[in-house]
Amino acid sequence: MSVGYDKLKAAVDKDCKKDGGTIHLEGCVTCGGKCFHKYCNKFKWVIDRAKAYGEATGLIWEDVLDSWETDRNYWYMNYYQDCNQPEIKGKVRVFGTILELKEAIGEMKFRCPSCEKESSNPYECKACGWKVYGLLGDMGKGVFVYVKEQLRGETMFMPVSWEQEEYLKKWMEEKKK
Repeated sequence: MSVGYDKLKAAVDKDCKKDGGTIHLEGCVTCGGKCFHKYCNKFKWVIDRAKAYGEATGLIWEDVLDSWETDRNYWYMNYYQDCNQPEIKGKVRVFGTILELKEAIGEMKFRCPSCEKESSNPYECKACGWKVYGLLGDMGKGVFVYVKEQLRGETMFMPVSWEQEEYLKKWMEEKKK
C-alpha cells in the first residue's frame, strides 16, 4: 500500500497481538483476544476517513494517510479523532497552495455563523465570542478548505468575498428547477 498505511497497520497489529488477538482490516470481530479498545475499528475508521478526504479533495487517499502518519507522534487511538480529522461535510474548496487560498479569500473578512457580523479572524468572532472549533462548529454556514501542498484541511467562517458566489450558485440551481 503506502508508507503511512504500513506504519498504521503495524501499530494496530502490535496492539492486537499484545492483547492476544489478531488484526482484522475490516473492523473488529471476535478473535478470542482480550482487546477492548477496538483497535481494528479505529484502523477501519482511519482508512475510511482518508478515503473520504481523497474523494472530497481529488487527492489519492494513500497520500492523505501518509501525511497524517508523518505528523502523528503519539498513539493512533488518541490521534485519530473527529477533532483532528474532521468529517468533510458541506461546502469544500481545494487549493494547491496557501498562497492560492489567500488570493482567493482576498480581504481578510469572514462572516460569523452565529451573529452574522464580519470578523477578521476565520475561526473566532470577537463580537459574540463564537468559535468555529466549538461544539456547534460553523452551523453549516462555513466552508472546509483543503490545501494540497500541506495535505491539510479545516473548517472556517465563510469569507465575505465568497458570499456573493455562494448566493449566485444557489440562485442558478433554483433557476434550473
